[in-house]
Parts: sequence; C-alpha cells; structure tokens
Amino acid sequence: MKRVLVPLILLFLLVPASATTQDVGEKRLLDNDRVAVYEFVFPPGFKGDEHAAVADEFAYVLDGEFTVVTRGRGKQVVRRGELEYAAKHTIHYSLNESKRPARVLVVLLKER
Repeated sequence: MKRVLVPLILLFLLVPASATTQDVGEKRLLDNDRVAVYEFVFPPGFKGDEHAAVADEFAYVLDGEFTVVTRGRGKQVVRRGELEYAAKHTIHYSLNESKRPARVLVVLLKER
C-alpha cells in the first residue's frame, strides 16, 4: 500500500463537470511509509468521482469551502478552518459549488 497510495489519491480528483483535472492544483507536501499530505486547490465547478477512501482521510480547509457527499450521510459543506474525516472504504465524492477556489490540506494515514 505504500507506493500504491500516491496514485490512488488522484482518484478523487478525476473528472469535473465544468473544471478539468488540469485545473486542480496539487502539491505533495509529505509522503512516507505512514502518511501522505497534499495541498489541493479545487476550482469553482469542480466535481470529483465517487470513490471509496483508500485510507483514513482528513481534509482541512485552508481557504474557501468545498462540499463532501458521503453515501448514507448526505451532503456536508466544509468551510475554512473546518475538518472533514472519511474512514477507509467510505464511499464519497467532493465538489466545489462556490464561486471561489477551495484550498484543502488532505492527510492520508497509511497502513503499516
């Protein structure tokens, strides 16, 4: 799972309705055997594919807001300074319904 996790994080970036994957900013901040940390900038109109979380995922909003739709729990808007958590295997997708980019710090906890 160590090296497989990096490409799998890109799954939740695939696809936008009005934005393209090239429009999503991605910056890898840390990637070791225990944790992967990324900063993403989701443009207005971004909509990711529904997927199962490949690891326990934490998403902290640095700027703007984005929406997470989780199967069985519905829709949650996550704003600047707020944290969203998805346990491994949770089915969900993200979108940016606002008119501003959303800058999000994503932390993935890898299994040992």
